Amino acid sequence: MLRFIICEDNNQFLERINNIINKAMIIYNFDYKISKFNEYNKEVEKIIKNENEQKIYILDIELPIISGLEIASTIRENDTESPIIFLTAHSEYKNDVFYSRLLALDYIPKDMIWSDRFEDTIKHIVKTINHKRVLSFEFNYNSYRVPLKDIIYIDKVQDHQKCLIHTDSGEIFEIICGVADLAKRLGPSFYQSHKACIVNVEKIKSINYTDGIITFLNNESVYSLSERKKKGLRDYVSRY
Repeated sequence: MLRFIICEDNNQFLERINNIINKAMIIYNFDYKISKFNEYNKEVEKIIKNENEQKIYILDIELPIISGLEIASTIRENDTESPIIFLTAHSEYKNDVFYSRLLALDYIPKDMIWSDRFEDTIKHIVKTINHKRVLSFEFNYNSYRVPLKDIIYIDKVQDHQKCLIHTDSGEIFEIICGVADLAKRLGPSFYQSHKACIVNVEKIKSINYTDGIITFLNNESVYSLSERKKKGLRDYVSRY
């Protein structure tokens, strides 16, 4: 579960942030939750101290009770990994943010183009998280952890509840799992192009939509693009 924590005292702006996050996340295969606050409170403190979640913080600078800078400082006392994004109408605080060594990922002024930049930042974070994820499974009494970034595509073995995981190194792993179930476990760079195949869109070199052929960066090709998935793949690649 990925949790977004928004601290913003303007309710109208709070809802705009919420809507942009939902828009950015709609194409990604990620379970996520958005927690919205107008000020720092016990619930925010509880979330900060919870070590069992992946979190992204979106903070305004000027808030009631304590400022966004103070909240960020509290976050960093407990958590040095979670991304922090500042969204503020006060561009003059930018130096304070970076001189304070709060490890902020981005500082976005609330100007005319803030929403586009914010959406791009969210997508960048999700892709970065995805690159760090692994697919964990057991096969023939052995345990495996395959980084998602190393997977080119996964295809189903005919007449068997088993799939083959094809990787950059040329190594192929076997896994007892259906394609649909695997698709739910993978990250946003993966798309089910066929009932028997999942492809990593970051590894695609070209797509022949007429013949249903997908060619990867290593020049390997698969004939695994079904007719009903062509438009979906085209749209997904264009948005990714």
